[in-house]
Amino acid sequence: MHRFINALAIAGLVTAGSVWTLGMSSASAEMRELRFAEFGPNRGTRAAAIQWLDKELRKRSGDTLGLNITWGGALLGAKTAAQGLSDGVADMASIVPVYAPGKLVAYEVVDTLQFGDEWVGMMATYEFMTKNPAAIAEQKKANLKYFGNYTTGPTQLLMKDAPVKTGADLKGKTIRATGAFVPALKSQGAATVSMSQPKVYEALSNGSVDGSTTYYYVAKAYKHYEVANFITELNMGQVLAFGVAMNANTYNSLKPDQQKLLDDLGMEFTVYMAEKMHASRTDVKKELQAGIDGKKVEVVDPDPALRSKLTEVADADVSNWIAKAEKKNMDGDAILADYKSLVEKYTKERDDKGYPWTR
Repeated sequence: MHRFINALAIAGLVTAGSVWTLGMSSASAEMRELRFAEFGPNRGTRAAAIQWLDKELRKRSGDTLGLNITWGGALLGAKTAAQGLSDGVADMASIVPVYAPGKLVAYEVVDTLQFGDEWVGMMATYEFMTKNPAAIAEQKKANLKYFGNYTTGPTQLLMKDAPVKTGADLKGKTIRATGAFVPALKSQGAATVSMSQPKVYEALSNGSVDGSTTYYYVAKAYKHYEVANFITELNMGQVLAFGVAMNANTYNSLKPDQQKLLDDLGMEFTVYMAEKMHASRTDVKKELQAGIDGKKVEVVDPDPALRSKLTEVADADVSNWIAKAEKKNMDGDAILADYKSLVEKYTKERDDKGYPWTR
């Protein structure tokens, strides 16, 4: 009799344990961590924004969605991010279309205008990427779903050994540059090379480049202040074809409420990033001038004529983008006009109401 009771007790414990284990497995299965590939280091404004996104995603989803972030290009580098994301190597990633030629040409239109307001640019880009038919069609073809945007902020010029104040100071110098800054710098006698920001530190250190087009947050995040002594404050256009996208298959595999959560967070992430980048410009500039780890960077005011000449050539480069778009059977003029109208829309909103974080 005792044996029978003991057998029942053991069977009950086993059954309870099985149910408990099943319950735990079911609970664990409910949490889904999306693989996020970030080519930058785990520091700086962009890194903080990605961590904010992970925190908000977990909180608002009731711990059913989160990010598994891989930093420093260990999963996907800057030049492999867009293609790798299309292929499903990651679920989400920071992408820069200029490093994936021909893949997201419509997105690249947002880099064609020379203006430096972070919020205006990011909101115009967000609306363009989520509503413009050509941009949406291109994403679909690439198996990508746009999520939200970054910005570099206004473009500056980092120099290793000698300051640049005039066009004459650029003659014979080798500068890392991309986009419209390539013809702009070449017009002043500089040679240019293309490389991703993570490689700039080594290039400056070994002397293979004399300088690099850059942005205040990048100079700090990548510790370029350790190998460069001057930064010319050009305050030219920002890189806005620079954001977060999802693998379309991953997005489509989510529940409708999870998709809506991500859509809402994409907009909020973009506004959050705009606020942080707007504030960090002044803060990082002060830090570089005061010195970080004993390394100071001198901020140089350029001759107005230099900025004027560089801007003139950079603005004219839009014709190259239009030609690129037409090769992809896109109406480049119409796409550019759409984007310009969005810039005007958000410029007016800023002028009328101020920034969202000051309202």
